[in-house]
Amino acid sequence: MAQPFLFICRNGITFMDQKENIKLIIYACLEGKVAGQKKLYQLYFSYAISIALRYADDLSEAEDIVNEAFLKVFRNLNQYDTSLEFRPWFKVILIHAAIDYIKKHKKIKFSVLDYQFNTKGEDVSGLQQLFAEDIMKEIQLLPPKYRLVFNLYAVEGYNHVEIAQKLGISVGGSKSNYSRARKILRKKLEQLNTQKSIRYGG
Repeated sequence: MAQPFLFICRNGITFMDQKENIKLIIYACLEGKVAGQKKLYQLYFSYAISIALRYADDLSEAEDIVNEAFLKVFRNLNQYDTSLEFRPWFKVILIHAAIDYIKKHKKIKFSVLDYQFNTKGEDVSGLQQLFAEDIMKEIQLLPPKYRLVFNLYAVEGYNHVEIAQKLGISVGGSKSNYSRARKILRKKLEQLNTQKSIRYGG
């Protein structure tokens, strides 16, 4: 487990107040001011955790990902264009931090068989019936490599060519892992629907 970052927050911080001047905070960070770094961390912690939890097994792992992401932010803040919105730039760093964390700690291996997996003709309608909280829980239970590809494609909006480049796998490998993730989720959906039908007499 990575060492906790200096400004770790565990009680939940609200999203940034629109009246805050993010540029002033960024400039303070660029000048190496600790107060600026602390403010930026506090303002974006809850947003960062919401992203990291999609990839992590639990809150502890999500916090590790967030801490690594903020360290990368402070190291590379001179590359941020202050004329653009901060959050999209930060989100890219968060996703890369999650990928790096999973590669390092989960030791994911993408099987050669994945590259030959047939993904044509897949019925996707079942997933749309999942309640948001149900699918979030089930995504977190996916095997790490399936969860990673599923999140990058279905949640973050990357295409399979981009995912393949990020993970160092083939496009077919990305498609197959996404397809397998969907099949696992569909099976869970069927089980949930059955349980709810029994519970509520449907």
